[in-house]
Amino acid sequence: MAQLRLFSSLFVLWCLLAPALQRAQAQTPAEANKRLFDRSIDELNFRTMETVYDKSFTRRKFPVTLRTYQARREFDDFNNNADLKRLFQNYNDVSERYKNRFGKGRRDLAEFQKQLNSVLIDKNFEFFIRVLPRDERVALIRSLQRTVKQATAQFNASEDPAPEDLAADGAAVPPADVDADPEAASAAEPPVDPAPQPEAGIQESASPAPTRSADAPARHDWVDYFTLLLAGTSTLLLVYLIVSVLPDLRARLDGLADQIDPQAQRRTPRRDAMDLPEDRYEEEDN
Repeated sequence: MAQLRLFSSLFVLWCLLAPALQRAQAQTPAEANKRLFDRSIDELNFRTMETVYDKSFTRRKFPVTLRTYQARREFDDFNNNADLKRLFQNYNDVSERYKNRFGKGRRDLAEFQKQLNSVLIDKNFEFFIRVLPRDERVALIRSLQRTVKQATAQFNASEDPAPEDLAADGAAVPPADVDADPEAASAAEPPVDPAPQPEAGIQESASPAPTRSADAPARHDWVDYFTLLLAGTSTLLLVYLIVSVLPDLRARLDGLADQIDPQAQRRTPRRDAMDLPEDRYEEEDN
């Protein structure tokens, strides 16, 4: 009877674990790497939003349960700040599309690491963390780089092509047409935008300060004119002191000096007359 119960328990356990084992065996390394990439993107997005949220609110913390796109989409605790809420929701939608960067073309380790690192230099990522001070932005990027290294260490490179195969593929590429017109080749290339702008959803959620072109004329307000008026008044006052006040003051001082000298000369004899006569003692003749 005891053996029958043990056999029944093992049979039930096998029935429960068999589907999971079959799915694990059926999953290829490429599929496992794709799932690892998606989890890494969720982790990068969570860390980024957590840092910006904690910096925006001193007494609020970003919940640790918001590690998925749907959970962050339903999050609504922004202290009635509609602009900040729109910014987070727009970046949540944009950052979710980072998952499409891996899984359709190359699936080797180099491509995996390259696409994860591309998130840290994406224009939308830089636009989202612009509210952080420079030292905190640097600390956040270094923390995310460590997350990328941890994900890279878990990558299954069993199906990656050998370096010899990659070199052979590169050698199989036909050489460029040396007889082609370089001007036509350069015209065929699409122009590269030197200063990419963030997507419209994120850009509309904030109001960046307007920038002035280098060729545009400078505009002055009343503060500039008031400062110019004060500077001119100070200059005129200094000229007036040098030209008018200082010579007059010097003349008065010279006149007072001339008046003081005769009075001092007249007072000197009076002081001599008032002095007591000196006592003189004549020598007595013996």
